[in-house]
Amino acid sequence: MSEFSEFFRANHSLVVGVAERRLSSRQDGEEIATEAFRIAWERHCTGEPLSVPWLYGVVRNLIGNEYRRRERQENLHTHLGEKLSARPQGDDDTHADIRDALERLPHIHRDVLMMTYWEDLTTREIADILSTTPLAIRTRLVRARRLLRTALADLDHNATTEVSTHE
Repeated sequence: MSEFSEFFRANHSLVVGVAERRLSSRQDGEEIATEAFRIAWERHCTGEPLSVPWLYGVVRNLIGNEYRRRERQENLHTHLGEKLSARPQGDDDTHADIRDALERLPHIHRDVLMMTYWEDLTTREIADILSTTPLAIRTRLVRARRLLRTALADLDHNATTEVSTHE
């Protein structure tokens, strides 16, 4: 059995357990473990040694990244809530529909829309935050707009469809 396979088998449950306890989610723990062992594999392929202390440091960094991502997302939702609560009276249904449609979008598309239109961030700033390229952000924004239009149309269609009263 290869050195990496043994290292993985010996430490996988440790990594998942540490991440799960810190993030309060088994799924997040598994995702952190996947990323940590991807990084470990790259290190192994370059001939560098693998050790538990090094792996633990990688896991700590990944958990820190997740905490920062959650904080950014929470700040974004708080800011969105403030923006929507400051809306003019009489637009409640429209804003509720927009909020509902936004909530139906995958988080990657929702975040790009909110960063663009509510946070007034540039494509470059969003790309830096999400660790990607401006081209990828522009592509996500096009897809996000399309998905939002579809979600709003679905909400509008559901609202105008007559519900049968026949039993």
